[in-house]
Amino acid sequence: MSLSRRFLLGTMAAAMLPRFGFAATPAQPQRLVVAGGALTEIVVALGAADRLAGVDTTSLYPDAVVKRLPQVGYLRTLGAEGILSLSPSLVILSDHAGPPTTIAQLRSAGVPLLVVAESYIEPAVPKKILAIAEAVGRAAEGKVIAAEVEADQQAVQRMVAPLRRPRVLFVMSTSNGNILAAGQETAADAMLRLAGAENVIRDYKNFKPLNAEAALAADPDVILLPGHSFEALGGKAGVAKLPALASTAAGRAGRIHAMDTLYMLGLGPRIAHATRDLAELLHPDAALPALPVRPWAKPAT
Repeated sequence: MSLSRRFLLGTMAAAMLPRFGFAATPAQPQRLVVAGGALTEIVVALGAADRLAGVDTTSLYPDAVVKRLPQVGYLRTLGAEGILSLSPSLVILSDHAGPPTTIAQLRSAGVPLLVVAESYIEPAVPKKILAIAEAVGRAAEGKVIAAEVEADQQAVQRMVAPLRRPRVLFVMSTSNGNILAAGQETAADAMLRLAGAENVIRDYKNFKPLNAEAALAADPDVILLPGHSFEALGGKAGVAKLPALASTAAGRAGRIHAMDTLYMLGLGPRIAHATRDLAELLHPDAALPALPVRPWAKPAT
């Protein structure tokens, strides 16, 4: 679907719906505090990096920008005092941000808030871009980037449409011999679907522990991990030795892959490029064309 007028009008309503509340913002807010890695990426892509006053700990990209900024804590455990100390003229929050008491304190302090809705069922990245662009006074730039992201997403869907769909188990982490596996309605599930693959976990939502018996019953073609867990477990060799994975088809064949955590799971402006790269990883025999080079879509190194 193209960025029609109805889409553009509906975007602001959808992405700015106040789970915790929305306050009117200055036309050009000069001090932005952002909680949500994808939202920080969007601000930078819009050319407003110089207005960032602080970010949360999930804001990891681009490193050259975020490493110099004060941090306000983890997305779900933010503190109002730290945010207010930065004198923000606008706070941009994922609707996964919290706790609710902190959001209420920010509202009571009169800080303008933009609460951006996230969706793991059908990631609506162009909507997030348009909402943030409007709030920071970069509406024209936002329309261009949103259209480019949408076009790139459509291009990737055309690439993966004819491919066989491998069955993939996404392992977020491990604990006490069990693995924490992604179910339905997660960023991992959404990205697997977009990349032309199938999540082997169909019977639960979110992330839950999976023992060796359940993992063997799922018997994935491929095991996929976020980069930080892959490295912590000792790479492919370490993952293959995990009792919960060693006897699976993927474990025995060494079909174990990893991708940078935020790049794959962030659902930000790099989503199409991350999807294309994930598809290439999961379909090694497919010759997938490159997407157009976008200055804000360089993968993390």
